[in-house]
Formats: sequence, structure tokens, C-alpha cells
Amino acid sequence: MRRVGTIAAAAVVGSGLAATPAGAHGLVGKQDLPIPTWLFVWAASAVLIASFVALAALWPTPRLQVPRERTVARVPALLEPLCGALGVAAFALVLYAGFAGAQDTRTNILPTVVFVIFWVGMPIASLLFGDVFRAFNPWRATGHAVGWLAKRLGGDALPDALTYPARLGYWPAALGILAFVWIELAWAQQDVPSSLATVAVLYAALQLLAMSLFGVAAWSDRGDAFGVYFAMFARL
Repeated sequence: MRRVGTIAAAAVVGSGLAATPAGAHGLVGKQDLPIPTWLFVWAASAVLIASFVALAALWPTPRLQVPRERTVARVPALLEPLCGALGVAAFALVLYAGFAGAQDTRTNILPTVVFVIFWVGMPIASLLFGDVFRAFNPWRATGHAVGWLAKRLGGDALPDALTYPARLGYWPAALGILAFVWIELAWAQQDVPSSLATVAVLYAALQLLAMSLFGVAAWSDRGDAFGVYFAMFARL
């Protein structure tokens, strides 16, 4: 492990010495850094070197093979429908902004909500407060609401949900995260609010379809990309 850390540190130093301009992504695309470029490159290299050295020295053996979970606090069950309704309302609001709002990244709230509040802020909130997204997950709340209504109307005539195939594991969630990262980094329309809103609607529709087949709980725990991703941070 120490050898790996040394090799990685040497590679980072070499990349810093041979640094060339590189393309990057962002909501606005600004490149006027408040510090000189050479200082930015060397500071980033120093952070990476320190990270690898600390990892090699302080974490020589695996420590997270067997998770040890304990419940710190519970939210009253009565709050779950309220949180779900708030999640659905927030989702509808950002969709409206994406379709009807100004098609400008700097003035439309949708790109900021998706790439900053949701993608960056939600993992931090999950790490600090638990599985926050599960409570506010709009498609999970919608799936529960539709299932409750269907049972009221159809009763025992409704077919049972299919058993989630064990061989699928977490692969649907992993592919969903991969697709989102591609959208953020490589998709040419990622800064167009209406395009982002369209993708969000398609993703929500896919989640509702899968929940109708395998059940809300089974799909949320295994197949929903963001549900699985944020739950991982909550378990940490």
C-alpha cells in the first residue's frame, strides 16, 4: 500500500511539472481563476499527494468490510407522507422552471438545483443527517400514492409485484449513475434547462414503471440510481 502511495505521488508530481491547459466543465464556463494557474496546479498536486500519503500511512488494512449500523434517531412515520408531498412539489417546481422558464443557465434554477443542490448537496446532507433523499424522493412518494390508490380501487384484483431478480443486484442503479455523470460531463445539452427537464421526466417515468413491476421498496433499494447512491452516503 505504501508503494502504491509513493508511485501515485510521483505520478501527480510529474503531471504538475508537465501541466498543459485542459478542458473543464461548469455551469457558466468561466476560466478566470482568482489565483495564478501555476499555483492552482501545484496546490491541487499537493492535496493529492497528501491524500495518498495519508491513505497509505493511516489506512493500511481494510476497515469497512463489515458495516456496523446503529439508529441514532427516527422520524415519526406520520411525517413521511408530508415529506414525500414536499418532494413531489419541489420536483414539479423545477420541471416547470425547466420547461417554462428562461432557457439560460445563469437565470434558470433547474441546472443549479440538479448539479449543485441535488448532486453535490444531497450526499453531504445524507452523510450528516441520514437518508434524507428517501423521505423526499418524489418518484418513491408517487409510487406509494399510486399503489395505495390502486389497492383502494382494485382491491385483491391487482396482481402481485414481481420478485426483483437477484442477478441484477445494484447494476440498474450503477448504470443510472453512469448515465447521469455522462450527462453532466459530456452531453452537449446539459446546460439547456428544457433538455434537463425532459431527462428528469423520462427518468421519473422509468422509475414509476419499474416500481409498478417490482414494488416500490424493492426497486428503491436496488434499482433507483439516486436512492441507492445517496443511501450509501447515509450508511457511511
